[in-house]
Amino acid sequence: MAEMIDYGRFAERLRRQQGRSRWELLDAVQREWGYEDPGGEPVASRWGGENSAYGIDESLPVPAALAEWWDSPANSFSFRPRLYWTHTQWPPSIWVDEYGERDVDEDDYDDSRDEDAEDEARLDPSRADGLPKDNPFLPPDAPDRRICIFMSEYQYCNQWGYLAAEASHPDPRVLVSTGSGWQLQSRSLSEFFLQLALERLPGTYGWTLKVRRPDVAGSPAVLERLTASYRELGLLPWQELGCDALMYGGPDALISHGRGPGADFPLVIHGRTREALLKVVETLGIDCADKDIKPPSEVPEPLEELGPLALTDGDTDDRGRWRVDSTGSAPAAVTVPAALRALPDRTATALDEDATLAAAGDAEGRVHVWECTVEAAADEPSAAVSRQLHRAPVTALACVRPDDAHRAVVSGDAHGVVRYWRTDRDPRPLPFDRRRTAVTALTAAVLATGPALACAWADGLVRVWDLASGSVARLRLGTGITDLALQSDGTLCVTGPSGPVTLRLDTERLWPHRELELRLKDVDWGSYWSARGPAHAVPDLIGKVASDHKKTAMDAVHDLYRLLVSKSSGLTAAAPAVPFLAELMTDPDNQARPTLLLLIADIADCESAENRAAVRAVLPALRHLHDDPLPSIRWAAAELEKHCAPRPGEA
Repeated sequence: MAEMIDYGRFAERLRRQQGRSRWELLDAVQREWGYEDPGGEPVASRWGGENSAYGIDESLPVPAALAEWWDSPANSFSFRPRLYWTHTQWPPSIWVDEYGERDVDEDDYDDSRDEDAEDEARLDPSRADGLPKDNPFLPPDAPDRRICIFMSEYQYCNQWGYLAAEASHPDPRVLVSTGSGWQLQSRSLSEFFLQLALERLPGTYGWTLKVRRPDVAGSPAVLERLTASYRELGLLPWQELGCDALMYGGPDALISHGRGPGADFPLVIHGRTREALLKVVETLGIDCADKDIKPPSEVPEPLEELGPLALTDGDTDDRGRWRVDSTGSAPAAVTVPAALRALPDRTATALDEDATLAAAGDAEGRVHVWECTVEAAADEPSAAVSRQLHRAPVTALACVRPDDAHRAVVSGDAHGVVRYWRTDRDPRPLPFDRRRTAVTALTAAVLATGPALACAWADGLVRVWDLASGSVARLRLGTGITDLALQSDGTLCVTGPSGPVTLRLDTERLWPHRELELRLKDVDWGSYWSARGPAHAVPDLIGKVASDHKKTAMDAVHDLYRLLVSKSSGLTAAAPAVPFLAELMTDPDNQARPTLLLLIADIADCESAENRAAVRAVLPALRHLHDDPLPSIRWAAAELEKHCAPRPGEA
C-alpha cells in the first residue's frame, strides 16, 4: 500500500473539490482503495440499464453531470458494475406512482383499462406521492413536483433521483426514496457518485469488520469513542435499506455508523490495510476474532521484484524453457514507412513479417493501422484506420498473423494495458492482458507451433503466448527491457541495459499444457450445465488452473468448485472436466495441487453416477499421490479413494 491517507481530513478535501473537475476526487478515492482502470471498453453503457415504456419525459434535459459521469474514465460503474449492485436508468424515468411504489411492468396491466387516461394520470405532477406540497425541496407553488430516477438499489428497495424542476441544473441535488418518503441524499450528482463509491468499493478492496447490533448496544461507550476519535467525512447520511448511516474517517480507515432499525450492523469498519482496521478496533474498544475480519476479495497481482536484465552465454531457465544462444547481436532493424515516421506524437511503430501491415501509436492512446503493398511498404501505405484503444500513451506495438487469412495489431500502453485488434473487425472490447506497470516491448511471429506473441513490462516480467491455444508462459527476465524480437525459428532477442541477448525457446517446455488447452476448445461446453447455467466458463478456468501464478491457479480452482461441485443431479459439466483436471494434477509444478485434488475428490462425492464414473476412470493415474511428500496431498488422495469406493446398491 502507498502513503497513508487520513480520511479524518476528508471534509477538507471535499471543500477543496469545489471549483475543480467534478470527477477528480472520485478518481483519487477509487485509486486509494485499490480500484484500477481495467483498460478496454466499458461493459455497461447508459443505454444498457433499466428502461421503462412509461414515465420518460423527453422534453426534460439531462443534467450535464450525469452525462459527464457516463463518459468519464473515472466511472468505475461502467467498467465494473458488479462492484455496485445497482440498476441504472437512461433516460431518467419520472416517479409519479401514487402509492410510492416502483412502476409495475407493462405485462401486469389490465388490457381493459383506459390507457390514455391512465398514462395522463401517471404523468400528473399532483399525484407524485412521497413528495408532499410542503416538502423542503421546492416552493409550495412549484408547478413541477416530479422526480427523475437515474439509479436504483439492486432489488429496488431504494431509488435515487433528482427533481424534474432541477433537470436543467448542471449538477442537481440527489434525493433517495425511503420508508418516510423522499429524503435529500447528496448535495449534487457528482457528490452522490463519490459517496456511492465510498459505500461500495472498500468492501471489495479493503479489510472489513461488521459489528452486530448487540455488540454495540451492550457497549454504549463504543459510540462515544467513535465521535471523540474520528471525524465525519462531510457527506450527508447515507440512506439505504432502512438504514441512515454517517461515515467517519481516520488513518487509512472508514467507519460507517448505521442508525435506525434497518442497521443489522451499526458499525462497519473498512481499512486500507489490516493494521489500519485493527487500530480502529483498538481505539473503539471492540472485541473481535480473526475470523470476524473479512480480507479484500480482490487483490491486484503483485509486481515482480527483479534486478536489471543480466544474462550471459549458456544461461538457462530453471525449467529449461529457454537458454541464451548469444549476446551482443540483434536482428536487422525494420524500415519504417514514411507515413509512420511523420505521424505527430508518434510513440511506437510496428510492421508485420511481410511488411504489408503497418501500425503506429501516439501519446493520446490512439492506434493507427495502414494496409501496405510489398512494393509500397517502405514508401507510402494506404490511408490509416485509427482507433482510440488506450487511455494512456501507447508504448509498444506488434503486428501478427493469427492465421493465413487475417492480420492483427497488438498494442500496449503506459498503464500496462494490452489490446488486440484484428483488422477485419472491431477491436476486442476487453483487454488482452493488463498489469500494473508500463508495457515496454511487444513482438509477434509465426513459429512452428503457430502464431505467438511476447510482451515485456517495466518490472521485468515477459509473457509469451501461443495464440492458438491461449497457453502463456511467464518469464522473469529482469528490468530494463526496451525491445523484444521474436523470430520464426523460435528465438527471442531481448534488448536490455547491457545490449541484446538471444534466447532459444523450447516451446514444449514453454507451454507444457498447450495440447490440453487445444483439446479444451474441442469440447462443446455450452451443451453442459454448471451450477450457474451453461458451462461456457469452465474451459477458461481449467486453463487458469495450469497457470504458474499461484493465486491465479488457486482462484480458478475455487471458481470451479462453485460451478462443478453440487449435490444436484442436474449438473453435467463436471464429468467432462474431470480428465482435464486429473491431467493437471499429474503436473508436479501445478500451483494448486492440494485443492485441485480435493476438487476431483468432491466431484466424486455427489449423487451423479456419471461424475463418480469419470473420477473412477482417472483414479489409477492419481494413486501415486498416496506417497506424495506433501501431507495435504496424501490426505486429499485418501479422500479421493474414500469417495470412489463402491456405494450400497452399486454393481
